[in-house]
Amino acid sequence: MKKYALISLILLVILACTITFPDDNFDSKTSTQVAKALTATALNVEINQAVTQTVAAQEIKPPDATATETPSPDDPKKELGQPIWSDNLSTGQYWSLDSGDVVIDTTTFSLDNGKLSVSAGAIGKGNNWWLTYLSFQDAYLEAKFDVGDCSGDDQYGLVFRAPEYDTGVGYYFHVTCNGHYDVRRWTESGSTMLLGMPSSENIKSGPDQSNILGVWIKGSTIKLYINDHLLEEINDSSINNDGHFGIFINARQTPGLTISLDEISYWTLN
Repeated sequence: MKKYALISLILLVILACTITFPDDNFDSKTSTQVAKALTATALNVEINQAVTQTVAAQEIKPPDATATETPSPDDPKKELGQPIWSDNLSTGQYWSLDSGDVVIDTTTFSLDNGKLSVSAGAIGKGNNWWLTYLSFQDAYLEAKFDVGDCSGDDQYGLVFRAPEYDTGVGYYFHVTCNGHYDVRRWTESGSTMLLGMPSSENIKSGPDQSNILGVWIKGSTIKLYINDHLLEEINDSSINNDGHFGIFINARQTPGLTISLDEISYWTLN
């Protein structure tokens, strides 16, 4: 495990990590390898205050944008109004990528033409994730992904409620190239797939496609959306804390699998 501290006035904290899952057995144990950590030296209180001020100043989102209503079945945004935070990836300020590409083992994270791209150079490396320093507990999180050449059960999607950058703990909502989806719960006890990989006609399957993934999470309730359609609602209270969010890739069949995050937003829930 390696961690590198950057003594800087830039209050951006992000981590790319790798978890390798030998199989999808619900009881399987896996190892976690910290690939890279960027941390600020200021006290946590000072960081949190600065982050709050920065987001408020740059995003200019009204305080009353916090939602109190239950989202509509097919498109939560109809009830939630304007997002608290949104990023069109014109810069890498929230992702620590303004200084150039980051290569972790065989996976490359880069910012180009208004997209955060992740390219997995080899298959079988497990989940490679990249988290922003921002965090929430109850929110609706939505992101638009573009995928290039892919096949079978190549996976990509959203990480959320990750309390730490380097442990792998969190939820992983993914879709596959062949039109399936699932949620992987990762805790200190190991990895569990919660849904059994169902398929959905609402997923745009195959290569060279774009999909909008959404996660509505409040308390133990998790609602999964794809392209403004509700896929499923589940209840799981294993990870019920405030946590970071981000994206991940898992090249299972296609060497060079590349995904691009086109835009991402979240709405907090009361």
